[in-house]
Amino acid sequence: MKLYLVRHGQSTGNIGGTLMGQSDHPLTPLGEQQARAAAAWLAPFGRMAVYSSDLPRARATAERIVTAWGAAGACPPVLDPRLREISLGDYEGRPWQEFEADTDLTAAFAADPYRTALPNGESLEHLEARVHAAVLDILAPFGVDETGAYCGNAVSQGDASATDRNGAAAAGAGLPETMDAGAVATGLLPTDPGGCACLVAHDGPIRAILNHYLGVPPEKWWTLSTTHGGVSLIEFAGGCVTVRFINATGHFAGLDPEKYVPGGPDDEASTG
Repeated sequence: MKLYLVRHGQSTGNIGGTLMGQSDHPLTPLGEQQARAAAAWLAPFGRMAVYSSDLPRARATAERIVTAWGAAGACPPVLDPRLREISLGDYEGRPWQEFEADTDLTAAFAADPYRTALPNGESLEHLEARVHAAVLDILAPFGVDETGAYCGNAVSQGDASATDRNGAAAAGAGLPETMDAGAVATGLLPTDPGGCACLVAHDGPIRAILNHYLGVPPEKWWTLSTTHGGVSLIEFAGGCVTVRFINATGHFAGLDPEKYVPGGPDDEASTG
């Protein structure tokens, strides 16, 4: 089973130099180009299940991917709040400089960057837990588990500790109990363990997935980065998990180089 990971296109919140997290922001014109470029790149692989964060910038990108398959592939993406960017709590929408000025908080992050959370926000540990739970539920209908082994009855329950942007428990936030329900609702219930799916999310969740399967230690969590509209691929097969490639950006060849520089300031993880 192949799982394509796509970071959403640039949004209005990505160009303001603020901490964005789970704030709602639409795609910019450049973000639209990036989303459509990623969609065009994926189109030849044919119709597949698309799972997405429910935040506008990710949802719009997922919709562009689905649309690229034409009328035959026009089933809407399955939205899952567990694929949202990390919640930054009280720091949502605030300048990065304000975070740097909080010496107690920055000291806590320096001491334990993986388990420290912003006030009323999430830690990287919690982000990784809820995203991993969503991935397990995406894999289950394909009959494979997280080790790549075939498991015909593999069904993972949602992460009961996951929270929505207001901190409500998953049981009261309307999260799906399993991703099977969402797949059935859209007519996309895959049964072929050799099939494909696409996950559209943010830099944080995609880092969490890649770091998990690459075995990156917590202290190196921020080493890997992704680009708006970049595509990565993980394959689950034969009892193995293989990261085939990370952050492919060749599909941006036709975009205006003056507006977009891969790895440049518009790709900073702090803005989601």
